[in-house]
Amino acid sequence: MRNRLLIIIFGLLFCVPTVYAQNDNLEPVESIFDEFDFRLEYYSLVRKVLMNGMSDYPEVRFLIIPSFSVEEVVAIEKTDSTYFIVHHKMKESIWYTEKNKEKIEVEKKRVEISKSDAELYRELFSTAINKRKYPEKELWGTDGVNYYFTVSDRRLKTGTVWSPKSGSKMNRLNEIGYSLINLAKKTENEQIAELKPELIERIKKLTAELK
Repeated sequence: MRNRLLIIIFGLLFCVPTVYAQNDNLEPVESIFDEFDFRLEYYSLVRKVLMNGMSDYPEVRFLIIPSFSVEEVVAIEKTDSTYFIVHHKMKESIWYTEKNKEKIEVEKKRVEISKSDAELYRELFSTAINKRKYPEKELWGTDGVNYYFTVSDRRLKTGTVWSPKSGSKMNRLNEIGYSLINLAKKTENEQIAELKPELIERIKKLTAELK
């Protein structure tokens, strides 16, 4: 009972702000020096367990940290001149597992993607991340999802958004992030992931709107 109570308390402390619709941008990611110790430990485990085997310098990365379900990440990585979608998903939540967190199994998938399609995602992520700004107003919530977008642009740059409003540009950005996961899931091994024309147009349109 005591352990369950601690989990609930930590869950409440783990909340992050949602923002009003007029602040339809990614927010800057806070410094590690601004984090509570337990959150820093958690993020370290996400990196060590969920991202095990993934590149430290991906072309793009989309990390999903939900309040009450499992963590998930997808990235586009470059090996020599070939691009790959790499998808990892926890089988159990790192946050809610009380013991042996480092032994939780991770579902993994890796499929090739063309350079031209990879660059579409990279341009979109770069555009969104370079428009990061702090919101003018903040709301607090504990039931939602924290999304982290990363791009390699001379160095790694990351922006975050908390459960954006339906129809907003940030929600559309999330949907495009999820499209990478769907591509990884639906593409057979040894085949190259192919973007449908409709998805290509969505990516191009949102990139133009964010510039």
